[in-house]
Amino acid sequence: MSLSPVAALAGRLVVAEVLQEPSYRRLWVSGLCVNVARWMDLVTVGWLALQLTGSPFMVGLAAFARAAPLMAVGPFAGIVADRMVRGRVLLAAQSVGLVTALALAAIFASRAGGYWPLVALEIVFGAMWALDFPARRTALYTILGASRVAQAVSLETVSMQIAKMLGPLAAGVCLARLGPAASYLVMALVYTAGLLASRGLVGRLGGPGGGAPTSVVASLRTGLQAAWTSPTVRGVLLVTVAMNTLFFPYQHMLPVFARDVLAVGPTALGALVAADGCGALLGALMIASRGGQFAQRTLFAASVLVAPVLLVALSGSRSFLACVALLVVMGAAESGFAAMQSTLVLLSAPERVRGGAMGILSACIGTQPLGTLAIGLLAASVGAPLAFAVNALAALLVIIPLAVPLARGRPG
Repeated sequence: MSLSPVAALAGRLVVAEVLQEPSYRRLWVSGLCVNVARWMDLVTVGWLALQLTGSPFMVGLAAFARAAPLMAVGPFAGIVADRMVRGRVLLAAQSVGLVTALALAAIFASRAGGYWPLVALEIVFGAMWALDFPARRTALYTILGASRVAQAVSLETVSMQIAKMLGPLAAGVCLARLGPAASYLVMALVYTAGLLASRGLVGRLGGPGGGAPTSVVASLRTGLQAAWTSPTVRGVLLVTVAMNTLFFPYQHMLPVFARDVLAVGPTALGALVAADGCGALLGALMIASRGGQFAQRTLFAASVLVAPVLLVALSGSRSFLACVALLVVMGAAESGFAAMQSTLVLLSAPERVRGGAMGILSACIGTQPLGTLAIGLLAASVGAPLAFAVNALAALLVIIPLAVPLARGRPG
């Protein structure tokens, strides 16, 4: 895509109706900061785990610790989003992220950093992100309503992909020139900026839902039942599990692929991850510019079918520039998946359990650590390229029978 179409798309986004809402603008900037820190951490923890242990499996184990709380805590975090003032939930989550980043910066600055302290504090990061996700996504619906939620989620995806470009590049430069303490210190500064952007949002993002309070178990049961009885939500959740256990774990093995296959360092690793983010940003800009006027389920299905095919191509490449190009295209497909995943769940779930449904979605996203452990073992045995190819082909086998009916069927 040439620069002029991208600039035109960006110009249309500037005047987007949803950005005229002050609360949404603050929420968007806050989310950008959280995602920059998250992507900085992904590159930093992967490279540190590889340098400290030399083992692809230990890289996968660190990624498991980072993402496992999303699977374990996600449904309960969704209930929190339904029962508490969401602005306070977001402030609490970002405050935990700030403290954790400062702790890691202090540990590595004092040269006391090791693999297991790193893993322990990554679990805290994971719990923070598990709390943030359902509250943030449910707040979008509260601020903008059903008619604008697709565009809002698309703009959130734009935020995520800008972060996916900035975060890895910043982490790569910090690791190459200043060390891990500097990377975590920059993360702390980013979290501080997010907290400043979140000021004034308390009370504007919705609070406890209506109706008589129920037990946590009853809330979980109701959310699961509502999700499972909707064909669209059920299909999205199953595809999400497949994508996160079989496709997305490749991201955690990129440090191994960069060092052992492409023979490049942390700066080039940051560029690889940023290339994925660049493609995803272009895709998100295109989606958001349409204002929700497109076949959402068809786009979702096409994205999840194309992405694994591109991963097979990536596994066979030994050229850094070719890998960059493939990751740009792959990022565009990932963007379609990410934007439509939340949109379809938000539009299909009943209002009283919308936060709970997003919590279940976050738990499905949180199945990724199972995949990171598996791909870590596989990469340690047969190498990262073959591990990428095996996972991608397995993903296609699982996703095809789910995605094709979803694209052809009726909304749930």
